[in-house]
Amino acid sequence: MGSEEFTIAGYNKYLAEHKLMASRCERCQILFLPPRPVCPQCHNREMSWQQLNGDGRVLGFTSIAIVPTTMTARGFGRDNPYMTAVVQMEEGPALAGMLQGVDAKDPESTKVGMPVVADYMEEGEGDAKQVTLVFRPR
Repeated sequence: MGSEEFTIAGYNKYLAEHKLMASRCERCQILFLPPRPVCPQCHNREMSWQQLNGDGRVLGFTSIAIVPTTMTARGFGRDNPYMTAVVQMEEGPALAGMLQGVDAKDPESTKVGMPVVADYMEEGEGDAKQVTLVFRPR
C-alpha cells in the first residue's frame, strides 16, 4: 500500500489525506513511526507502508504553558496551555502529538493508559494548508 517515499514528506502527504501511515520492515515485520527507509533492527531496505487504525493509549503526557513562538502565534501561552502526549498505537509504534479535548489547565484529569484516537487538525488554505496529527480521548 502506498507509493510515497519513506520520509517525513511522504508521511505528511498521507496525513493530508487523513491517513496515519507507518513503515513496515518486510523482513522482521516491525512498524516504525516516523517512517524510515531502512529497518534499524535488521538493516533491511525493503519497507512497505501500513495504515494504522488510529487507536492508542497515552504512555505519558505534559501540559505546556511556556510555549515556543509557533504555539504563541496559535494562541497558546501561560493563560492557555496545551497538552502533548506520547501515544502507544494499537499496532505497536509510539509517537508524540498534541492531545486535544482535555483540560490542559487541569493535567490531573488526564491519565496514563487513557484511550485516545488519532485526528487531523487542518490549518490554513490552499498551498499554505497544513494537516497536523493530534489525539483526542476516545
